[in-house]
Amino acid sequence: MKKVMVLLVVFLLPVAGCMQVGLLHDKGTAPAIAPTVVYKPSDSSYLLACVNELQGLKKKNLERYYAEAANTLQDGNDQDILRFICLSLHVRADDKQFRRGKKMLRKYIDEHPDASGDMEGLLALFSRLDLAMVDRRTGYKELLDERDALLKEVQTLRLQIKRDQGRIQELQSQIEQLKNIESIIKNRER
Repeated sequence: MKKVMVLLVVFLLPVAGCMQVGLLHDKGTAPAIAPTVVYKPSDSSYLLACVNELQGLKKKNLERYYAEAANTLQDGNDQDILRFICLSLHVRADDKQFRRGKKMLRKYIDEHPDASGDMEGLLALFSRLDLAMVDRRTGYKELLDERDALLKEVQTLRLQIKRDQGRIQELQSQIEQLKNIESIIKNRER
């Protein structure tokens, strides 16, 4: 039963398709041609898509891709420059790479006056991110300095505790000696 249904569908489907095409031609109208839409993404959307695409990139691969992109900067096209900028925005990019990417973005915007305002917006985000990174480094350095100061204070307090414990033991032995002297005096008086 299933085989018969499959065979019917296989034979009737092309016939139904032909009838449809035949109906269109009978009316005298040609089938409409769908227009082809060519979409060229803006530079900023390319950068954002690139950053999103490279999120899971490992440090080793980032270094390799970054070196390759840096080598193509002199003779490269706009896409090569944008790829370099994208790689400099990666989470695992160091400060030097980030700053070089920021300079390249500024240069790219200056060389492409027709670039949309969203590239300026990306540069503003770059600058804001740079400030946040500086704040983070400053905060981290302050935390390290505070930690070092606290470690020194802990060492000082530990030494003071040892001295105080030694002094306590010394005083306890003196108290014991005084008790012994007192008991000797009481024994003599009797």
